[in-house]
Amino acid sequence: MEQKILAYLKEHETEIFEDLKSLVLTEASTSDIEALAKVREKLVMLIKERTGEDCFVYEAENGHCPVRFQYGKGTEKILFIGHYDTVHLIGALKYYTEGNGLHGPGVYDMKGGLISAIWTVKAYKDLGIDPGKRLEFIFNGDEETGSAESTDIICELAKDAKAALVCEPCTANGDLKTGRKGLVRFTVRIHGKASHAGNAHKEGINAIEELAHEILAIQKLTDYEAGTTVNVGVCSGGTKPNVVPAEAEIEIDCRVKTAAEGDRVRKAINEIRTTVPGTTREVIERDSKMPMEETEANMALFEKAKICGEKVGLKFSHQFVGGGSDGNEVSAMGIPTLDGLGAAGDGAHSANEYILIDQYIPRIAMLASFVLTI
Repeated sequence: MEQKILAYLKEHETEIFEDLKSLVLTEASTSDIEALAKVREKLVMLIKERTGEDCFVYEAENGHCPVRFQYGKGTEKILFIGHYDTVHLIGALKYYTEGNGLHGPGVYDMKGGLISAIWTVKAYKDLGIDPGKRLEFIFNGDEETGSAESTDIICELAKDAKAALVCEPCTANGDLKTGRKGLVRFTVRIHGKASHAGNAHKEGINAIEELAHEILAIQKLTDYEAGTTVNVGVCSGGTKPNVVPAEAEIEIDCRVKTAAEGDRVRKAINEIRTTVPGTTREVIERDSKMPMEETEANMALFEKAKICGEKVGLKFSHQFVGGGSDGNEVSAMGIPTLDGLGAAGDGAHSANEYILIDQYIPRIAMLASFVLTI
C-alpha cells in the first residue's frame, strides 16, 4: 500500500507543489485579520477542489476562525490538527527554490503540513482507499499566539478521537515529536510603600528589595534533570532614584515536561513568603499550556509511523521538544498524539524558513500510509 500511495503522489507532484505555492503566497500573520481571511478562503477552496468536501468555518470574535472538514465514515475517528496562520508579515519573505530547499513564509510552519493533510485525503479518494474510520480535520488561525479562540474547539473535537495527528513540521533532522514541554507564565507583583529616599528612607517599604529576594528563590526552581526551566525574563519597578519604590514586578517563563512539575513550580511561586516587612504580593498566571508527555500511547503511534516511513525510504527517530503546539492539550486529555507529521526542513519563524523538496512527497506518503495502520 505504501508504494502505491507514493507512486500516486509522485505522479501528482507538480500539482501538489502548485497547491503549496498558492497557499504560501496567500500570506498573513496571526494579527492581520483581513489577510488571514484570504488565507482561510484559499484553504477552503483547496479542500473543496482536492477532496470534494465542504468546510465548516467557526465564528471567532477576533477573526481567527477555525476551519473544519471530514472525510470517511466509521465509528472510530482520527483528528488531524494544523494551523494556517504564520508569524511573518506580508512581504517579509520571498518564495524561491535554492538547491533542495523551497523557501517561503510559512512553507515549513506549517502550510506544508496543511497540504500534506489535504493530499492524504486526495490520494484515498482517487485510489479508492477506505481509511476505515472518520477523519476529522481542524485548522485554526491563532496557533502562533496561543490558540485562545480555538483550544476549546480542538479539545471538544478530540474527546472521542482514537488518535490525534499534528501536521506541524518535523524537527530539523527529520525526527517526529512524541513529546512537547508545557508552558506556564507568571507575573509576580510586589506592593510596598513610597517615601523620599533621603528625608524619609526609613518610612518607605522597598518593593524592589523584596523582589530581589524572590528572584533568587524563583530561579532556583529550575531542575534540568526533570526538564524544568524557570526564567525570570523581565523585571521592572520604581519611579525615580530618590524614591523608595512602592511597586515592582517580574515576568516568569516556566517550561515543564510533566504536569507534576508544572504543579510543583506553580505551588512554589504562589507560596513564597515575603522577606521585607510590610510588603505584599500578587501572583498572576498567564498563558498556561499543558505538556505533551511522552506516553506509551504516543510512543506506540511513533513506532507505527516509523515503519511506514521506512517503507517509503525515510529514516527518522523521535524527540521531546521545547516548544508547544495544539497537540499539547489534546495529549493531556489522554488521547494518543503524534506531532511533527508535516514537512521536513528548518528555519521556523526565521527569514530562512524552508522545506526539503526531496522529502516532501515521501512524507505525505508516510502520513497517508500511517493513518491506515491506526
